Amino acid sequence: MELSFFALVVCLAGVLTSATGALYWQIVFCLFGAAGAITLTSIGGAVITPSNLFLPFLVVRAWAEQYGRSFSRRVPVAGVWLGLAVSYGVLGAICSPRFFYHELDVLTMDRTGGSIGVVLYPLHPVSGNITQSGYALGGLAAFLSVRALLEKPQRMRHFRDAVLLLATLNCIAALLNLGEYHLGLPATLTYVRNAYALFDAYEIAGTGLMRIHGTFSETAAFCAFTLPLFAFTFSLWMSSVRSLYTGTLSLLLLTFLLLSTSTTAYVGLALYGFILLFVLTYRGYVRGTVPRIGLLVSGALLAAALVGSFFVLDTAIGRKLEDYFAITVFNKLDSASGVERSEWNRQAWSNFIDTYGIGVGLGSARASSLPLVLLSNFGLLGTLAFGAFLKRLFRPVSSTPETSATIDAARQAVLGALSAGLVSCTVFDLGITFYAYAAAASYQPLVESLYPNNQTLRG
Repeated sequence: MELSFFALVVCLAGVLTSATGALYWQIVFCLFGAAGAITLTSIGGAVITPSNLFLPFLVVRAWAEQYGRSFSRRVPVAGVWLGLAVSYGVLGAICSPRFFYHELDVLTMDRTGGSIGVVLYPLHPVSGNITQSGYALGGLAAFLSVRALLEKPQRMRHFRDAVLLLATLNCIAALLNLGEYHLGLPATLTYVRNAYALFDAYEIAGTGLMRIHGTFSETAAFCAFTLPLFAFTFSLWMSSVRSLYTGTLSLLLLTFLLLSTSTTAYVGLALYGFILLFVLTYRGYVRGTVPRIGLLVSGALLAAALVGSFFVLDTAIGRKLEDYFAITVFNKLDSASGVERSEWNRQAWSNFIDTYGIGVGLGSARASSLPLVLLSNFGLLGTLAFGAFLKRLFRPVSSTPETSATIDAARQAVLGALSAGLVSCTVFDLGITFYAYAAAASYQPLVESLYPNNQTLRG
């Protein structure tokens, strides 16, 4: 086992902070997704990131403040479904690789076998069964703990401000990343990317644009992290919550996504945009009005006219944009990466069918889309349980405008994370931020008691 300076920072923060401070620290530590606090050399160099290392401190704060001895009896219904999904996945990680031992092939990474990258193996127990089970259990703990802390009055406001702080730091990291490439600034971000191999920046289609990865090891991970933050800040701007701040943040985050050169960003934004259009249309139909509709329509028309003029006038910029999107989006499936990811998905579907819908076990197989990750790893029952968990996040609530705006923003962030996951999710490690958004999205200010003696099962 090897320790880095992050381990000391995390432990100090965990010991010295309050419950509210723990919520801030937990969310901020999620920024360092490519940093290693602890490296477990005994299982092939598996890494514990700062956010995962801080999680036990968050759980202790939640237990002490809110639940105490009744922790297991005050679980939200969404948490019950998530617990069922995770339990099924962990059970599958233990049983499926042994039950179907060497009966089918899976695409996976086995750190203990010394492989580099994803390799086709006969199904057998791998290190991923341990690490992915740990991440899934950690996600469940994060959901329950954040939800517990949010029960205290004013804590939703602290959650909102913590996510806005995270978005601000993410923008600063992206700006530093651009400065390193275009201005020759010192490569300071390398100190927070000490856990994984880094995919270096490069230009695409002669545009002079780099692949932005911020504090992460690759562009796809940066975009999958940034898209939910954009959805969160954009939703707050739509609700007129700290409009100047949230509007500026959402515009910066959108700009970084567009400059990232990542298929995850472009396709994920398109999917999220389609969902957002449906939501706004429904809101307009039900309420008769859509917030900031004038600014939205004006901005969309201006962007369409600007981009269209580049192509219609056959300008040099238009030709570069055409080549650029041909490489990153339209011809992506024909690229080596696209062919490889398509093969992952075909193999994952085959694993689901060959196990008769049981699944090969959490961590046993990789895919390139969240639905196929779920089906291949969790099987049909685990996927349905996770779907029920997601459904519970979008129940109608009645609360103050400020709290409702934060709940709506958290739900938009969940949709943004799922949109990115549909494009490039390879394993069932959705990150602690996803479960923090989910906890806020499932928050129910009005609670009905379903059990006597204050033993409640919460919304």
